[in-house]
Order: sequence, then structure tokens, then C-alpha cells
Amino acid sequence: MMYPQLTQDGQIHLYKCHRRYIHTAHGWSRTGSSSPNDAVASAGHGAKVNHDDEAKVVKSLMGQLCEKFYAKGWMPGTGGGMSIRIGEGNLGHPYTVFSTPSGIQKEDMIGDDVFELDMDQNVIHLPVTPGLKLSSMTNIWFVIYKLRPSAMCVIHTHSLYAQLATLLDQQDLSGEDEEKDVLRITHLEMIKGVGNHAYDSMLEIPIIDNQNSEDLLAPDMERVIQQYPKCNAVLVRRHGVYVWGDSWEEAKTRIESFDYLFESAIKMKSMGIDCGAIPARKATKVSIKRKRDDEEE
Repeated sequence: MMYPQLTQDGQIHLYKCHRRYIHTAHGWSRTGSSSPNDAVASAGHGAKVNHDDEAKVVKSLMGQLCEKFYAKGWMPGTGGGMSIRIGEGNLGHPYTVFSTPSGIQKEDMIGDDVFELDMDQNVIHLPVTPGLKLSSMTNIWFVIYKLRPSAMCVIHTHSLYAQLATLLDQQDLSGEDEEKDVLRITHLEMIKGVGNHAYDSMLEIPIIDNQNSEDLLAPDMERVIQQYPKCNAVLVRRHGVYVWGDSWEEAKTRIESFDYLFESAIKMKSMGIDCGAIPARKATKVSIKRKRDDEEE
């Protein structure tokens, strides 16, 4: 029921009463009268959803999202991954963390491939699919969940634009100039989509160096998340990006917005425009205002 039907009546029915995504108890509240996930969707109307039902839906949702991210070119090969957590963090409703596995084709991933863990990183339910291993990035989910307590979803992509955005400071082919530890972007409309920023804000996205194994990124990830409290993403040089949000919908919105901004920054550089510079007309107005304020003082 997630995809448009071949007939006109089928398409009308789908777009009339169905969302296109599978939904968690804490996400969108309507999937349609004939959806097999109505037990979970009805949580939006006050019904109680048990853990097993929600876990099944979350795992299915992750398979669906990863397929779409693969189609965008963000999770090529077996690269990239994501995590969603549910619960309230108390004894009655402890957090449960769901993680994509290692070494799997994301366009072919299903809910039965997903790991289920507690907040101590213990596996509480193995995937139904045999032989799968935890991703080396699993500890990164927990770094982010610890430092951003409201975060409920983390997405990691190997987007080409995210990777190239970490190289915008490179001046020659030697690579010796790759020392920039932050990407600055301002005065672009899609900055609003990343959270905590307005159109004319100075968005600062920290960049950390890549490592031979993703679990080794954790110390640098922890450092920059604390250093840049307003940002909801970390770039990994010559690698990709991690983005998070307070729901899967918010994380999805943010990673789409960040990728748009990375593409803009790269193309602006090719035009000779600094994506982190205030436009000349705006800069002139700011200078005039400051001069007037100084004269008044």
C-alpha cells in the first residue's frame, strides 16, 4: 500500500487516504484504512501500541528509507546507514535503539535485517536474517544520542556532495591544504531546513578527519558536537556526513536540506562565490548601520 497502484482508481485511493511512508507511533498518525500498520498509526488517536508492534514498523520504515537514500546515490555499495530509537528513557519505557547492519546492499535491506539494542549498546534482538554483523558506525549513534538527548534518529550518508564539500578549501593537488575544520554557509534559503538557523544565519558545519574504521571517529565526533551546539550535522573529510533530528521525519528533512546546501556550496565555488561570505549588498548595509550606530554613540 506504500506505492502508487497501476490503475487510476488505485492511485486516487493511495493519494486520498495513505501516506507514502510507514509510520512509528511517534511519527505521522495516519497511514490509511487498509494499512497493515493501523495498530501503530492509531497511536495518534490515543490507542496504546506495544513495543513489538512499534519495533516491527520501525524496522520496516528503516528498510524503506534506506532504499530511497540508495536511489538518491547517498548509500552506494554497502555504504551509509541509519538508526532510530524509540521509548522515553525511563524504567517503564526505556529507550530501544535500532541500527542498520554492516555490509548489506541498502536497496535490498528489509526490516528483518535490523539490529535492536539497549542504551548500553547490548544487542537485545538479533536480525532474523542470519549471519549479519553490527555496523562499525554503531557506537556513533550512541555518541549522538548521549550528547543530543532529544535526538531520535541519525542518518549517515556517503553523498558525493557531502564528500566534496569537505574539500572546498583544497588549493592544489597535493592535498596539503586540507586543514579546514568547519564549512560555513550563509544567506541561502535552505539553511532554514537544517534546524536552529534562519536564512541569514552563519551555518557552521564541523569537519573531522576520516579514519580507517568508522568506530574510531567517536572521539572527534564527541568533541565537535560539544564545540558546535547549534549544528545538527558533522562532515567527515573525504567520506560523508552524519545528520540527526528529534524524529525520523526531522532527520530526513535535515539531511535533504544539508545535501542541497553542500551542492550549492560546491557550485558556488565553481562560480567564484564564497558560500560563507555575506552578499556584498548585505555587507554594505551592515557596515553603514554599524557606522551610524558608532556615530550615535
